[in-house]
Amino acid sequence: MTQFLPPNLLALFAPRDPIPYLPPVSKLPHEKKNSGYLGVGDFLKYFE
Repeated sequence: MTQFLPPNLLALFAPRDPIPYLPPVSKLPHEKKNSGYLGVGDFLKYFE
Protein backbone atom coordinates (compact mmCIF):
# COMPACT_ATOMS: atom_id res chain seq x y z
CA MET A 1 0.00 0.00 0.00
CA THR A 2 2.76 2.44 0.87
CA GLN A 3 4.52 1.87 -2.45
CA PHE A 4 1.73 3.90 -4.11
CA LEU A 5 2.39 7.02 -2.04
CA PRO A 6 4.16 10.01 -3.57
CA PRO A 7 7.86 10.47 -2.67
CA ASN A 8 7.20 13.34 -0.25
CA LEU A 9 4.93 11.10 1.85
CA LEU A 10 7.22 8.09 1.55
CA ALA A 11 9.97 10.18 3.15
CA LEU A 12 7.85 10.39 6.31
CA PHE A 13 8.00 6.60 6.70
CA ALA A 14 11.73 6.24 6.06
CA PRO A 15 13.69 4.75 9.00
CA ARG A 16 15.89 7.10 10.97
CA ASP A 17 19.52 6.58 11.90
CA PRO A 18 20.01 4.47 15.03
CA ILE A 19 20.58 6.26 18.30
CA PRO A 20 24.29 6.16 19.17
CA TYR A 21 25.18 4.35 22.38
CA LEU A 22 26.63 6.49 25.13
CA PRO A 23 27.90 4.90 28.33
CA PRO A 24 26.15 6.07 31.51
CA VAL A 25 27.78 9.04 33.23
CA SER A 26 27.35 7.55 36.70
CA LYS A 27 26.39 4.29 38.31
CA LEU A 28 22.88 2.95 37.94
CA PRO A 29 20.54 3.53 40.90
CA HIS A 30 20.67 -0.10 42.02
CA GLU A 31 24.49 -0.04 41.95
CA LYS A 32 24.84 3.06 44.12
CA LYS A 33 25.37 2.73 47.84
CA ASN A 34 23.06 5.09 49.65
CA SER A 35 22.40 5.77 53.31
CA GLY A 36 18.69 5.03 53.04
CA TYR A 37 15.76 7.09 54.15
CA LEU A 38 15.77 9.14 57.31
CA GLY A 39 12.88 10.22 59.49
CA VAL A 40 11.51 13.70 59.98
CA GLY A 41 11.85 13.64 63.77
CA ASP A 42 14.87 15.96 63.68
CA PHE A 43 12.83 18.65 61.93
CA LEU A 44 9.87 18.69 64.35
CA LYS A 45 11.50 21.37 66.50
CA TYR A 46 11.25 23.80 63.58
CA PHE A 47 7.47 23.39 63.31
CA GLU A 48 6.42 23.42 66.98
